[in-house]
Amino acid sequence: MQIDVIDDFETFKKIRENWDSVYAADPQAQFFLSWVWLSGWLLRVREQWFILAAKPDTHDSSYIAFFPLKIVLEQQDGGGFYTELYMAGNSVADYTGMICQPGYEEEVIPAFAAYIQQQLEWSSFNVQNILETDTRMYPFLRSFPGESFEFTQHRIQNKGDDTDNYIAPYISLTDDWEQYLQNYLSANTRQKIRRFLRKIDNSSEFSIAHVNADNLESHIDILLKFWKSTWGEKKGNTCDIIMSVIRANLRHAFEHNCLYFPVLWQGDRPLGAIANFVDAQQKTMLFLIAGRDQTFNNPPPGLILHADAIRYAIQNGFKVYDFLRGNEEYKYSFGVKERRIQHIIVKYKNCQKKKLDIRVLPLAFQLTVQAHRANQLTKAEQGYRQILEVESNHLEALYGLGVLMRQKGEYQIAENLFKNLLQVQPNSLKALFSLGNLYQTQGQLSEAIETYNQVIALQPDAIAAYNNKGYALQQLGQWEEAIACYQKALELEPDCIEAEVNKANALHAQKKLSPDKQAHYAVLNNDLGNKCKHLGDFKTAIAYYQQSISMNPDLAEAKYNLDLVLQEQKTSDLLTVSN
Repeated sequence: MQIDVIDDFETFKKIRENWDSVYAADPQAQFFLSWVWLSGWLLRVREQWFILAAKPDTHDSSYIAFFPLKIVLEQQDGGGFYTELYMAGNSVADYTGMICQPGYEEEVIPAFAAYIQQQLEWSSFNVQNILETDTRMYPFLRSFPGESFEFTQHRIQNKGDDTDNYIAPYISLTDDWEQYLQNYLSANTRQKIRRFLRKIDNSSEFSIAHVNADNLESHIDILLKFWKSTWGEKKGNTCDIIMSVIRANLRHAFEHNCLYFPVLWQGDRPLGAIANFVDAQQKTMLFLIAGRDQTFNNPPPGLILHADAIRYAIQNGFKVYDFLRGNEEYKYSFGVKERRIQHIIVKYKNCQKKKLDIRVLPLAFQLTVQAHRANQLTKAEQGYRQILEVESNHLEALYGLGVLMRQKGEYQIAENLFKNLLQVQPNSLKALFSLGNLYQTQGQLSEAIETYNQVIALQPDAIAAYNNKGYALQQLGQWEEAIACYQKALELEPDCIEAEVNKANALHAQKKLSPDKQAHYAVLNNDLGNKCKHLGDFKTAIAYYQQSISMNPDLAEAKYNLDLVLQEQKTSDLLTVSN
C-alpha cells in the first residue's frame, strides 16, 4: 500500500473527483469528511494540515482512502517545542475520521497507522470526535503497540453547562411525514407541530423564507444577531471569532448547494432562523446553528423551524436528521436516538525524545526569533537547537544560534556556527559580517579585517563593514587607513553617527581634534556606549565610555555609566561561571 501526502490546496482541488468517488462508495462517510466541507475549512485552518492518501500500489492512478490530519506546534513553559497530531477538522467538525473504498480497510488501516508512527514526528495524537459507530478507528488505534504508546479517554466539560457534547442525537427518518409524526413523537408534540405548521402554511401573518443569492447575507445577519443575543455574553472574547467562522461556513455551504437555511417571519419581523448542512450524497441533514427572538414564543420559532426542516428532509428522501453534538433537552422532543462520541489521546511513553516534525519548522523558527528578540536566551537556544536537529543546514537557525552564542560569550561555538552557514551559503553577507564582528570581539583583528573585506567585495556599499573595518584598523594603530574607512562610510551615509564618532576618536588619538569638538564627541561617545550596553555589548560600551571620559574628564554621566557597566559585566561574568 502506497501512502502519499497531500498538503497543498491546489493538489487537494485536483483530486476532488477521486475524493467524491470514495466518499460516495463509503457507507461510513459523513459530511465533515466530504470534499465540499473540507475545502471550506482547510483554506481557513491556521495549523499545518495534510491528508494521507492511500493507493494499492504505485501503478494505480486513483486513491482508495483519505485521512485528513493536522500537526500543531506547542511550547513548554520553560522552553522547548513539541508537536501534537490532530484530526484536520478539529475544532469545528462534529465528527472526524477517514474515508475508504469498501473492501480495502484491512490494508489501509495498518498502512495509515504505520505511516503515522514511522514518518511523522509527534508526542501525542488527539483522535477526537470519533463516532462509536465508526468501525475503522478502533482497529486503527490497535495498530499502535501498547509497549510504545499509552491511551487515555478524554472529556471536556464546559463550565456552567450540563450539556454532554459526547452525545450526538439524531433521527432515523421514515419515508413518510405522517408516519414520522405518528411513530416518533409524543401526542402533545405531534399536536403542536401539526397545529403550528398548519398555521404557518395557511397564514398571511407568518411565513418561512428560504435562502437564495439575494437574501443570503441578510439571513446570516439575522441568524447571528439572534445567536449573539443568546450566547454573546457567555462566549466573551471569542464571540466575534465564532461568528466569523459561522459566516464563512454558511457562505461556503451556500456556494456549494448544501445549505438549508429558512427564516421564520411575522410580517416584516424576523422571529427565528435555522441553518442546516445538506449532504445529498449520504441523504443526511445536519443541524448547525439556530437563533430566535427571545421575546417571542407563540408560535415557538425553534420548534417550527426544526419541524419544517425535518418535513423537508423526509419529502426529499433523506434518511437522517442529525442534531450533531450535544444532548440538549429540546432535541429529544423530536424522537431522537443517541450516538456516542469518543475522544482518545495516544501518547508516546517516551515523548521527550521526539524531534519536531519538519512541517512545523517555520512556526518554530518564528517563535524562536520572538524569544531571542525578547532576550529569552534559554528558550531561544532550545528552539534553534531543536530546529537544527531536524534540519542541520537551516540557514536562519544557524545564524540565529551563532548570534546568541556570541551574546553568551561562547565565541568558539558561535564561530563554528557561522562557518557552517558559510559552507552552505558562502556569500551570506550577514554571516560574514557577524563572523568579522566575532573576530573583532576576540581581538583577532587581522581576521576581522579580512572578513570585512569579503563583505565589501560582495557589497561595495556596505556601510557597517567600512565602519567596523575602520575600528579594527584603529585598534591596530593604523590611523590613516581607519580614517579612510570611516570617511568612506560617511560618503555612503552622511548621517552615520557611529562612523562620525569613530572618525573623531581616531583624530583625537592623533591630537587633531579641537577642544570644542572634543566636548561634542564626548557626549556622542557616551550615547553610543549606552546603545552598546543596551544591546549587551559591554566590551564596546566600555570602550566608548572610556573614550568619552578621555575627551571630557568632567563628564560625570560617562563616569557613572562606565562604573555601572563594569559592575554589570562583573555580575554577568559571575553568572556565566556559575552556570
